[in-house]
Amino acid sequence: MLSFLTLKMLLMIVYLAHWDWILTQSRKDIVSNINGSKFMAICPIDENKIKLENYYHKAVDWNLNRNKIFDISGIRSLRKITNSLNYDDIVHVYTLKSGLLFAFANLFRNNKTKNILTITGLGYLFSNNFKAKILKILLSFFITHLINKNFDFLMYQNNLDQKTFNNYSKYKGESYIIPTSGISVQEFKIKKEYRNSNLKIIMATRLINDKGIFEYLELADLMKDSDFEFYLAGDIDNGNPDSLSESQLDEIKNNKSINYLGHIDISKELHDYDVNLVMSKYEGSSRILLESLYIGLICISNNIPGTTELSSKFSNSFFVNDNNIQEFKRNLNEIINNDVFLDSTQNEFFGNGADYNRKLINENYTSVKIAAAYNKIYEYLRGEIESYKSEFV
Repeated sequence: MLSFLTLKMLLMIVYLAHWDWILTQSRKDIVSNINGSKFMAICPIDENKIKLENYYHKAVDWNLNRNKIFDISGIRSLRKITNSLNYDDIVHVYTLKSGLLFAFANLFRNNKTKNILTITGLGYLFSNNFKAKILKILLSFFITHLINKNFDFLMYQNNLDQKTFNNYSKYKGESYIIPTSGISVQEFKIKKEYRNSNLKIIMATRLINDKGIFEYLELADLMKDSDFEFYLAGDIDNGNPDSLSESQLDEIKNNKSINYLGHIDISKELHDYDVNLVMSKYEGSSRILLESLYIGLICISNNIPGTTELSSKFSNSFFVNDNNIQEFKRNLNEIINNDVFLDSTQNEFFGNGADYNRKLINENYTSVKIAAAYNKIYEYLRGEIESYKSEFV
């Protein structure tokens, strides 16, 4: 008879996503901090092939066209891949889009795996886009059926997303909050000095409309004669219907009010900036906000559940209601004009605030902490513990 430990090692925890970047961002750090389990990655394998091979026991290439909202051949491909999984393997799916593709691939057959869906944000389907609103209405019956049939567990990053989607899908299973994907703090270069003038403002994000790209451009144009330098980091997301086009990106590159950086290494380069702005209209939980607070930047963000539920606990973090451009401008001007902000005592305060933030993150929001929470979920689904309760309530 197989021992319990041997049986556990035969089972696989499968991480599944429609983009290899999703599984090699924070998830690689989660995987590396969970011992005693084997991990498989299922995703379209592109530029992150080496990272996948380094962190996962096995990586399977999912033949999916990310540029299509609904790729039928990609669903067939996923169906073949998941058919080879073992009974009682755990499939942990990341993002709502990936979850729906997985559910369609599982159509007309019974589950043999135990399945988790982590909804990192409600995304395009729940945006204010008119086509998305129509699509959400048309798909409501199918999503209700598919989500309840296919997932044993739903995980969210904020309470509003949990309430909104559970109500929409009439979800009958268990759902919990894990408010972030965690950050690997040892990788970051820490900000050491705070300047009094020529402050460098950065927005670092995927270039999609709902991230507030055009609001940021409007703010930069409005403050082009101020004592600030505006920077934008990130790439367009061709797999997202809300993505900026190449022509829109060209316009950004030619905009004299802003410095376009393209992709940057957040862990090594973010400390060169002074203020991070988050102008997103929807977030599950803003990873860049957490990273900025750890590194030591001053943060100003749109007041949405994906920012305030997390960063309201931290120092050096300020909020603006309704993405109000004038309020962002006012906050920035207070930072640069107020004598309290400019004297050495206040600069020391920001340094102390960053130390407080790092302590709070080290205690609650590192990849190690999130991995431990995920591992409890896996133990629960394998029947090793009787129940799971989120420690982040």
